[in-house]
Amino acid sequence: MRIYVFAPHPDDEVFGAGGPILKWLEEDHEVFIIWLTDGRAGYRKARANGTLIDNEETRITEEQLAEKRLAEAAASAKVLGVKPENCYFLKYHDRDLQNHVYDAVEKVARIIKNPDRFVISSTNNEHPDHQATHDIAVKVAEKLNLKDIEFYVYAYHTALKANTEHLVTVRFGNLRFKALEALKKHRSQFFTPDLEWQSKWVEGKRRDYYGRYKLADKGKFYNF
Repeated sequence: MRIYVFAPHPDDEVFGAGGPILKWLEEDHEVFIIWLTDGRAGYRKARANGTLIDNEETRITEEQLAEKRLAEAAASAKVLGVKPENCYFLKYHDRDLQNHVYDAVEKVARIIKNPDRFVISSTNNEHPDHQATHDIAVKVAEKLNLKDIEFYVYAYHTALKANTEHLVTVRFGNLRFKALEALKKHRSQFFTPDLEWQSKWVEGKRRDYYGRYKLADKGKFYNF
């Protein structure tokens, strides 16, 4: 099976599918990761509210942070076991993806080859980049007429409301420690307060839940 993971930002490959990626590779599936944005806005909120740790590593421009975060994503993918040639960086500016949906659809459509599954963020999403990522993935499937592809939808910045028929559980047990190792490659983000609790969350969870849908289900469910 050829599985494409759509990550709105560097680190979302872990939050959205870190453990499952490890499990799917263990099962001999081929995994690809597409990062839509460059993560340059990663310090904005913490810097504005005074919670960003102040040191030489955080006294950088957003351009420098973007460069660092893209390198961290590549390092994270290496820990997860995803081949470098299966990693794609579109480098749209963080928090601006919604203004580049149609351009991104064209770029992603050229990347996709014989896909079986898209792993994507949910619709009804409060984060604009996560919503845009969902929209891009669905539009790519429509453009390429991928009627039989399955969508695994993860709920981050929104709630998962999949019913029993559409709910999928991916169990990965102690692979969670490897997922945590991958998350720790995103060193720049550990200077913000959220990563402390998020890393504990990654370390503690033994399974992930997804809504599973087909293209024909579009618009019929909260998450799709």
